[in-house]
Amino acid sequence: MPTKTNNSSSQHAQARACAARYVQRIARWWLALLIRLTIAVALLFALRWIVLRFRRVRIRPTAYATPPIGPEEIDTQRRRIVMSDLHLGGGDRRDDFCDDEALIAFIEHYVMQEPTELILAGDTFEFLQVSLPDVADDEWSQRAAARRLQAIIEAHSGVIDALRRFVQPADNRLTILIGNHDFELHYPAAKEVLRQALHLPANDPRLRFGISYHGGGVYIVHGNQFDRWNRFVNFASISEPFEVVRGTQLVKEVINELEEDPFPLAPLIDNIKPSSAFFWYLMSLQRLRDPAARRFVTRGVIGFLQVTAWAPPHHLSSEPDEWLRRSPLLALWQPIAAFRRQRVTRHQAIARQFGAAAEAFSGLPEVVDQVRDEARRQASREVSTFNDEIAREMAFIARLPAYRNDHLFVCGHTHLARVIELGEGRRYINVGTWTDIVFDVETMRRPSQRYPFLEIPSGSDGAHRAQLLVWHGVDQPPHPWHEEEPPRQR
Repeated sequence: MPTKTNNSSSQHAQARACAARYVQRIARWWLALLIRLTIAVALLFALRWIVLRFRRVRIRPTAYATPPIGPEEIDTQRRRIVMSDLHLGGGDRRDDFCDDEALIAFIEHYVMQEPTELILAGDTFEFLQVSLPDVADDEWSQRAAARRLQAIIEAHSGVIDALRRFVQPADNRLTILIGNHDFELHYPAAKEVLRQALHLPANDPRLRFGISYHGGGVYIVHGNQFDRWNRFVNFASISEPFEVVRGTQLVKEVINELEEDPFPLAPLIDNIKPSSAFFWYLMSLQRLRDPAARRFVTRGVIGFLQVTAWAPPHHLSSEPDEWLRRSPLLALWQPIAAFRRQRVTRHQAIARQFGAAAEAFSGLPEVVDQVRDEARRQASREVSTFNDEIAREMAFIARLPAYRNDHLFVCGHTHLARVIELGEGRRYINVGTWTDIVFDVETMRRPSQRYPFLEIPSGSDGAHRAQLLVWHGVDQPPHPWHEEEPPRQR
């Protein structure tokens, strides 16, 4: 018996030793894998740094330019009404503007009451979210710009008809400033499409375009140049190669794809300001334990990381440059161009695969709730910082000698109406947006003041008497805008 007992003990010891060696081998294998992954990630980040450090893209301005509107072109004896960020789209699921009737009524029953200059301060048209069967998403040509604007005009024909009736009187004027979502308005072909839709002859002063508006005590810009995600190296004209800023890339490559997702909150994903809060916004969504939510969030996060990993791409022309036609490297052009154009498709496929894996995964730990809560706080900080930065930029401009006689500094872009006193009777006003805004995704809280606009009365002192108002329909006069309680992340 003792011999059997000893043999049994020896076998147990050998089994334990074997199991220990097996565990050690597994641990060493995982450690080796972790080391390899760490080295690979480090090499990728090193490669990224090298590419970003030495990558040089020469931005060459073209003749497709839009000049600023200066004091000599501004009539202070005409009432001015300023709106921003209509984002008129192609009439599909991606189109953020759904209040055509309200806008038509506003134009016909209020704007046309007296001689008026209607100033649309950027992002009037949503070029970035129009998909057409005969135009590639990465085509930035004049033809593409004209086709996209034609689709927008057809989708919002009632609004265009109202604008056409507005500009018929000789003492009315429509001024359109360029923003980051309608940057393609720099193209003469796009300008001509709108001019024809309004039944105006070439060079008619009743329709004009600008990148800024400065005169009569007022300075107006869209505001994207104050946003690092949407700041152009050359905002005054189309560049060669076409300049694709980070915010544009995010919309075209990630947000447009996400809006096609059946997830209920998908259509709201485009209304995030600033773009840098996109990641935190996704991570703060409720119901992360729901498979559909996990799929949606994972797709968005992977897409966001792929967009931010490298420098923004620039448009690759469908035809090689003239110098390349004479080069022996011409034979390599087509395969390189085809591979590069497939980059977005590859990235979107990867994001969908990760989303499917996240949807199938179960048993999420409680730490998810902590991540979500912290993401909400971070998103709130991002939004607050973003709005404050743009206000500070406007305050800095107000201190410059060229603007010392101005009393009103106006922009849009943030989608959040604001009035900030700059001192000495000067104000910064953000005219907000007419698109849908959700302050708090969890409660679906929206602003109560849906249709803000800025009215600058006629006369040389109109800038002093300017007022941010809210349209409530034809049955009552516009109400003065008031500050709403800022949204809070729980």
